[in-house]
Amino acid sequence: MINVKNSQLEYFEIFKKRKQPKNYIQDCNNIELKKKIRADLLQKQHNQCAYCERKIEKRNSHIEHIRQRDKFHKLECEYSNLVLSCNDENSCGKYKDSQKNPIAKFWQDEFIHPVFDNPEAFFSFNEDGQILATKENATRTIKYLNLNSQKLIRSRKSLLLQLIDMKDIDNLLEYFNEFENLLKEYSS
Repeated sequence: MINVKNSQLEYFEIFKKRKQPKNYIQDCNNIELKKKIRADLLQKQHNQCAYCERKIEKRNSHIEHIRQRDKFHKLECEYSNLVLSCNDENSCGKYKDSQKNPIAKFWQDEFIHPVFDNPEAFFSFNEDGQILATKENATRTIKYLNLNSQKLIRSRKSLLLQLIDMKDIDNLLEYFNEFENLLKEYSS
């Protein structure tokens, strides 16, 4: 999980002052606004899913409400409640609120927030590609987002195997452009 440094966006604040939105679907579902938000988040997140850190682009991601719209109405149009998530049905944003998730009702007092918390302080990785919790509430976040799905474990392990062969490359993050925290941990 990456730390997304979301400061308020001027155009979003102007839009909100003009529209005074009360509901995301009705008031903030503006195509131009969503394009700008998505472009800004892609840049801030270095083209990585805020939750699993896989590489994302416009076509394979969605604007994710960290705190669900149906439960936290006041946060629907708050920029600090938005990140980009991959579209994987078995992990991350699509999974956290789905029927597939056995703990979807669990909410968020203990959830690691990618904007307000520093996820690097809560997670580490093992050589098998699993993400590990360094604090108790991180364990729930891993389960809630299914960050140890088999697909994610295989992807991280594959990257680790490549890293073993590429120890001499100076800027690994630029080369791979995903799993930023895993690269930091294993390249140092």
